[in-house]
Amino acid sequence: MKKILMPILEAGAGHRMPALAVKAAIEAKRPGKYQIDVIDFAAVAGAKAADKRMKSFWDHCLGHPAYARFMYAIMEIFRPIARLVLPVAFADFVRIGREYIKNYQPDLVFATHYFTQSVAARARDALKLKIKVIGFDTDPFDAFTFWCDKRLDTLILASETARLRALAHGMKREQLCVFPFPVNAQFFKIENNRNQILSSLGLDPKRTTILTSMGGQGIGSVSNYIRQICEKNLPYNVIAVCGRNEAMRAELETFKKGMESKTTLVALGFVNNMNELLCASDLLIAKAGASTTFEALFMKVPTIFTSYAIQSERPNVEFCVANKSGWYAPDEKSFWKVMDRVEKTGILAEYRGNLEKLGLSSGSDAIADYLLKELEGPAAT
Repeated sequence: MKKILMPILEAGAGHRMPALAVKAAIEAKRPGKYQIDVIDFAAVAGAKAADKRMKSFWDHCLGHPAYARFMYAIMEIFRPIARLVLPVAFADFVRIGREYIKNYQPDLVFATHYFTQSVAARARDALKLKIKVIGFDTDPFDAFTFWCDKRLDTLILASETARLRALAHGMKREQLCVFPFPVNAQFFKIENNRNQILSSLGLDPKRTTILTSMGGQGIGSVSNYIRQICEKNLPYNVIAVCGRNEAMRAELETFKKGMESKTTLVALGFVNNMNELLCASDLLIAKAGASTTFEALFMKVPTIFTSYAIQSERPNVEFCVANKSGWYAPDEKSFWKVMDRVEKTGILAEYRGNLEKLGLSSGSDAIADYLLKELEGPAAT
């Protein structure tokens, strides 16, 4: 049985969800034909020190956006420095990852993180393996310099804007393909209706429901707005998804017990039913991560973006604002200006209608077909 390796970095859901979406699409098209492994590459390979440094660095970036944007700008300006980050700062990952590839012997690599794609491509070249290494840029409208590794056979991007960015970074036209952003087909299969979903959480289906997401890592400023909504005594349902930040979830639970408010608050940890929660919600408040953005777009939920981590996430906000399907509110004044419109006008219905008109579709099947052609030849699909 041929093997497809999908190496990711488990830092939030941004790199995991696209890989799982494409894996599911391949398995639906070729049941039982391929062994497909989505792995947290550095951790599984045994590069524990590199894994810890990479994830700690990203957590620090989420907590300090100004620092993250500064580092992004430095890497963009000084591209030769960017090329040295992986082999110098994470040499242990390069070495241990190569050994993992040697032992695993994949027939194809499809990577959804810039470092994992580059480690795999370096390993392929060093081991002289006759396999293709294909990357997927999880930033829908950007191609940060780390993504643009010329060792790749193909870099898949989610927009023409990102493709032009990759060309500007020196990638060849024949190395680049554009497909819509992939979301798992199962995401669109909602077993329960809005009333059932909200009732199961102890919430009133007749109320406006606000879903908040702090990303998979549960880091950000959204929790402050949750408290303010409660303190302003607004008659909303609020579902707070705290991700892996159990301390934040516990803090909100404590806050909930001590509050007297018309707001009904439910605090959740890491969830596997964001599709249902979005289906039951009228408004999302979130950081502008790619998976979160596109899941909301597909489920037609208007979004207030309170922040973005680095420059590559900013175009997600700009896309939603330009299409009148979301707002950017980086401070309390702008946030409450939007919330005032939500409360006093029919803006949510208007923006949901705009989302309907966008007609977005998932690229999971198209990417799966592309990978199958690489494995099976042009007649694959």
